[in-house]
Amino acid sequence: MPTLRLTGLRRQLGSTPVLAGVDLVVEAGTLCCLLGPSGSGKTTLLKVLAGQIESQGGTVLLDNRDITFAESAERGFGFVHQNYTLFPHLSVLENAAFSLDAEKLPAAEIKARALEALKLVGADGWASRRPQELSGGQQQRIALARVLALRPKLLLLDEPLSNLDAASRLEVREVIRKLVRTTGVTVLCVLHDQKDAFAMADRLAIMHEGRIVQAGLPIDLYRRPADSWIATFLGSANLIPGKVTQVGAGEFVAETAVGEVRGALATPDSAPGPGAKIVVCIRPECLKLDFMAPDENAFAGSITASLFQGDVSLHDFKTKEGVVLKISEANPRQRVGSKSTVFAWAEPEDVVGLNR
Repeated sequence: MPTLRLTGLRRQLGSTPVLAGVDLVVEAGTLCCLLGPSGSGKTTLLKVLAGQIESQGGTVLLDNRDITFAESAERGFGFVHQNYTLFPHLSVLENAAFSLDAEKLPAAEIKARALEALKLVGADGWASRRPQELSGGQQQRIALARVLALRPKLLLLDEPLSNLDAASRLEVREVIRKLVRTTGVTVLCVLHDQKDAFAMADRLAIMHEGRIVQAGLPIDLYRRPADSWIATFLGSANLIPGKVTQVGAGEFVAETAVGEVRGALATPDSAPGPGAKIVVCIRPECLKLDFMAPDENAFAGSITASLFQGDVSLHDFKTKEGVVLKISEANPRQRVGSKSTVFAWAEPEDVVGLNR
């Protein structure tokens, strides 16, 4: 399967830049999930890659072959749109075979390839049924099979989970993951739910204002976001301004409104010097509660509000300096209203220093 490489890809709609220089590599045989807020250019990017609209700058390379201006049919990409667009008067098998009609293949081969594609998504048992007899998750499988029957070089998925209920989302998530593992197909998948992306992606790319602002392993992006915007886009985060007092070996010490904090730099290659401003990022689940203060990164205070959710409680923790920190506590114990001083603390490796 081929590697996709995008460099400086641009596209305007009217006078508005939608793609403002997209750089991205999707390695062969991997599932890359693309996240970003509405209007960041995700679907436009897929349409440019599919050849449905032209780019206005930059290059698209498929295994080092320039396909920037190739016709859609020449690219060999499969595109599964957000809406299934299945034909209600056709059977599941006929829907899966529909995209092969233009290939001018023998009828027996069309049927065999359609059945093969249905088997890949676990839908071969429904071949004689109609789409309206299936659940949303099952219909999405048929939409996938219809494109897979074409044996695409690369699969483009636009919000494949957006119209599904919770159970169907899990079902289709696993189908897509299994496809990558069993067939080695390369997939670029646009999503809007961060947890879906974390669960599915081999690589994750964050898009904002027409650019890829960070790409890498999902765990790296979550634990080491490049900046404050990415940190809060990917989940809840306590962001505390500070001033660097020490820096070295990828670590920092900073003075903040809650006292001295030690942690790891998100981007050690562009480390701030002593005296520079820094934003300290601590995820709520990285803060622990204790009645004894550890040696570092310990903040005295009390819980002022708490939302019990069974397996976790979400706390508002007010430090003695008046700063409110969000804490997510697993196996929670009720502490609201306690007159005892409590300490919220975090391991240095769970504290991240952001340049902005």
